Amino acid sequence: MTTQAFPGVVGEPVALRAALRLYPARYRRERGDELTAVFADSTAESGRLATAREALDLGAYGLRMRTGLTATSTAGRLLALAAPLIAGAIAGLGLTRGGYEAAHSAWVSMWDLPDRFTQVPFYLGFLGQVFVPLLLVAAVLAGRWRLARYAALAVAFVGLWGAAWWAAAYSWDPWLVFLETSEATPALFAGVLFALAPQELLERPGLRERGAVLAAMVGGGLVLWAEDFYSSFVLMDGATAGVLLLVPLFALLFAARGRLLPAAVGLAVLPLTLMFSLFRLWQVAGGVSGLLPWALGAAAALVLLGMALGRTRTGAGGDRSLA
Repeated sequence: MTTQAFPGVVGEPVALRAALRLYPARYRRERGDELTAVFADSTAESGRLATAREALDLGAYGLRMRTGLTATSTAGRLLALAAPLIAGAIAGLGLTRGGYEAAHSAWVSMWDLPDRFTQVPFYLGFLGQVFVPLLLVAAVLAGRWRLARYAALAVAFVGLWGAAWWAAAYSWDPWLVFLETSEATPALFAGVLFALAPQELLERPGLRERGAVLAAMVGGGLVLWAEDFYSSFVLMDGATAGVLLLVPLFALLFAARGRLLPAAVGLAVLPLTLMFSLFRLWQVAGGVSGLLPWALGAAAALVLLGMALGRTRTGAGGDRSLA
């Protein structure tokens, strides 16, 4: 298959070729000419910016096909079902954390830090984790999915900003880096997972779906409470950390039997608990060398259980999805 320069696509064949390269080779051989023709038709009267956006969308769908995150795949359907719950959970966590810090006058005491260059980026990250997820929830409740995707990317950026800030501020102490970045990664993971959900599966929410989002907000607050607001007093509580990590991972295994609803709940909770639970377990185990055998054992057990559930589903026949 060859790529041509079409009218209105001057200077863009490189972008088109790059986008097509992201598709699986077999699909590209079978449908490449059709994709090229559609791209030419859709960009015939477009400017460079619109053409570049079309190439970006084309390439993004190719990546979805390679990673199995399409609207027809189990992973794609799971992400679409979990997306509103993810939005509610991260917003509930952020709002609860902001309220807790305000009640304990932490926002005021933070300004006592002598270095304004330290305060400003810290506050940008902290307040972003409190308020930006609320924009995501508002877009979800309104059924504005394109706006919600942009908000999710903003949530992910806020989480990345916070993690990078803490990593730079405490680069001299890996223990502090692990602890503090655990507070920023929930926003990073939640924003990325939401943005990966196939938008064509996201429908305007009804009363039941809006109720589920609000329930997820309450759940996000409860998760933060279970983590004792990232308090150092719970760092040696390995049992609770294990529960907060393994329960959502176990819930994800329900997807192997086609039961997407409990798996979606697990996927919504996991970004909130993953890093802080790992940090607490790392603390209890005495470092990576102590944690690694337990992590490998738990991972192997989960994989074997998932395979067993998948075989059970295949033997029973049919899809038992609750979604």
